[in-house]
Amino acid sequence: MSYSLRSGSRRNAGSKVQKSVNQKKAALKKNKANAKYLNTESVEQTLQDNVGKTLASIERLGNQVFALSPFSQYYDDWLINLRQVVSEFEAFPEVTIDETFVKEREQAFLDIELALTEYKTQEDNIAEAEKTIYTINQELRVLEATYTENSRTLNNKHNTDAQQITKQIKTLEEDIANQENLKFGVFQFGAKKVAAQKLEQTQQTLTTTKKQLETIKQNFTTQHNQLYESYTAKKQELTTKTETLQKTLTQTETDTSTETRKKICTNLNNTINKLITRQPITTTTPTTDPSN
Repeated sequence: MSYSLRSGSRRNAGSKVQKSVNQKKAALKKNKANAKYLNTESVEQTLQDNVGKTLASIERLGNQVFALSPFSQYYDDWLINLRQVVSEFEAFPEVTIDETFVKEREQAFLDIELALTEYKTQEDNIAEAEKTIYTINQELRVLEATYTENSRTLNNKHNTDAQQITKQIKTLEEDIANQENLKFGVFQFGAKKVAAQKLEQTQQTLTTTKKQLETIKQNFTTQHNQLYESYTAKKQELTTKTETLQKTLTQTETDTSTETRKKICTNLNNTINKLITRQPITTTTPTTDPSN
């Protein structure tokens, strides 16, 4: 009787031990599952936080507007900041970079570098245009002064020459009047003939002198027109250049790179979002003590 009781006690004890082991195994399995779930959830949350910060930083850079020209003075720092944000994103342990992302990222940076280089060249051209406009304005002032001086000189010469000839004409006309009176007052044939010849010669001289006066007027008109046409043509040429350059200068009022930089940042954010949707969430299963 006592033997049978002892055997039953041993079987009950063994059954309890087995049950305890099974319960520990179930609990361990459940703890591992819970730990894996919590670890995955933690990684996902960390990734979302880091991605959110990255996207926000890139968007902020995309919306940045440079207030003062030359705007190209800000390009290098802006590009460095953009590269730093992307580099920090790539360094996150939760992020797995793939070939597609690298290709799209490199293309984005290549596009913005080329665009900023072009914008810088445009600004350099604008700076050169400002210098050219200054030089042209100086040329216009010199042209105006030169034309005024040459016109005054030409007018003075014309007036002097015309006055001299006019005096000669007036003198000749007086001589002719006197000679005509003398011709009619002379009764001797020889003297009358001489007076007539002298009167004819004086009249011819008057005709020639009047022609000289007309030539002087015509020459003055021709020279003045030539001087004015040369002046106006040169002035129009310089003015046209200035107007063309002024149109170029109006582009400096705003930062022309704004839209391009914003577009590139939008593309980079899309590239990051696509990368996140492609990659799996990797987790590290926590180690447990086998004795537990």
